[in-house]
Amino acid sequence: MLLEVPKIKKIQFDGGSAKIKLDEFNQKIKIVNFEGDVKRLLKELMILSDENKVGKIFYVAPKERIKEFKDEGFIMEAKVYNFLKGKPGYFLSKFVTDKRKMSIVIPEEEEVLIISREYSDENYKYDKYNKYLIRNAGKEDAEQLAKLYDSVFETYPSPMNNSDYIKFVMDNDVFFKVAIYENRIVSAASADMDPINLNVEMTDCATDKLHRGKGLVGRLIFELEKELKHKEYKVLYSMARSISTGMNIVFSKHDYEYSGRLVNHCHICGSFEDMNIWVKVL
Repeated sequence: MLLEVPKIKKIQFDGGSAKIKLDEFNQKIKIVNFEGDVKRLLKELMILSDENKVGKIFYVAPKERIKEFKDEGFIMEAKVYNFLKGKPGYFLSKFVTDKRKMSIVIPEEEEVLIISREYSDENYKYDKYNKYLIRNAGKEDAEQLAKLYDSVFETYPSPMNNSDYIKFVMDNDVFFKVAIYENRIVSAASADMDPINLNVEMTDCATDKLHRGKGLVGRLIFELEKELKHKEYKVLYSMARSISTGMNIVFSKHDYEYSGRLVNHCHICGSFEDMNIWVKVL
């Protein structure tokens, strides 16, 4: 099976160079790092955008580079403390098309946010989980994980319904926790670690529909955090679907703080959706 993963590209431009991720499925470009003039970089990226039907260009910038990106039409969508080796990271986006920058569910998103913020940190009662085995996942679980993600999401920003891709990410600083019921994986979540910038994305949360409402994702996040606290990472963050009340509540309960919203950022469940950023500084 062909993996639909972002393509890492190195581009050269007058006086500089850049490393980017061209994400054809999510129709966006992420600037990973660059040297040189922003205006000249954007000239090259706009050409690449036209060729690949890209609707959004995205960069996590240090504070000192915000102005030059704003001068080129970027807007700030979120701020994450400690994101760049202990310093704040500013999530900047340039919308290539008018359609991509328009969110049509703002009232619903604000309602979800209000409800989520009413919840505080939850102390888990372990007797609630006696019938579930919580453990780390390994490559031998990849096929079961792929089936779980395929059953939960119509579309997903990365090919988590592909067992080869799951094995690939396991070899690249991602580890999973799973909940087992009758020898079958019924819930999963992962920690995507950035050992260079010392941040971790809490992601890939999914629960079989027959086991929802039991707080399993919350328990998996709790267990992932326990392991991450012993490492040298500075901050945990997550992108939660802005219209998903349940996932936003999970992170609010775990003492994450809302830090902004990325408009039409991921293609998930059949369309582009806005993503709320939740952050916990370690």
